[in-house]
Amino acid sequence: MAQEEQDVFKDVKVLTISEVFVLFERNMDVWRRRDPDYQPSAMLQKAAEYAGRFATNKNKDTVQKIREMLAARNLSELELGLVANLAIETPDEARKLVPTLEVRCRYSDEELDSMLRELATYREFE
Repeated sequence: MAQEEQDVFKDVKVLTISEVFVLFERNMDVWRRRDPDYQPSAMLQKAAEYAGRFATNKNKDTVQKIREMLAARNLSELELGLVANLAIETPDEARKLVPTLEVRCRYSDEELDSMLRELATYREFE
């Protein structure tokens, strides 16, 4: 990737599928309140259905707590999105699916396991 292309994405914020679902729900409610006859476009409807199907959490507060928990672990935006979206279960799986976690001095197996168990707890109570 050329330097110019990298600079374009330098400050991008990665959203989890659950965050996208919450945004769709909130915005569609606003649009429907403004116009009771509102019908989203076919593409918007498909995107909302996809987010609803694959969102691991649909409660706004839970989704926010997940982001805060993962951000507090000093994950990059991309790492945060991948860990939240992929339903990773083990430290070994985390390192294979998110190659930047491979650097062992960054997170021990115990630290990764603790993070993944906490994330699984949020999914259980959804």
